[in-house]
Amino acid sequence: MAEYATKKDVQEIVDKAVDDLSMVIKDFAVRVDERFNELEARVDRLEKQFERLNNTLDEFLKRLDDIEKDNIARDAQYARMERWIQQIAKQTGVKLSYDK
Repeated sequence: MAEYATKKDVQEIVDKAVDDLSMVIKDFAVRVDERFNELEARVDRLEKQFERLNNTLDEFLKRLDDIEKDNIARDAQYARMERWIQQIAKQTGVKLSYDK
């Protein structure tokens, strides 16, 4: 029995180690790729949900803005009518009373 490894023995050991390492790297790469694919899918779903939420908020804020504009216009109209009533009451001599 030989006490020393031959060049062929060393080459077989190196080839086996390289093959084993290649398989480990391949398995790792596949798992990493699967995880990235899962993460991309999650990010895509989150982006869609965020877009939907953002659109809903935009619509809601537009409604609030429209209501605020309507209220401002209504308040201005109310104040104008109040002035007219005061003017008409003054011109006609009608005394206005504000009962609660």
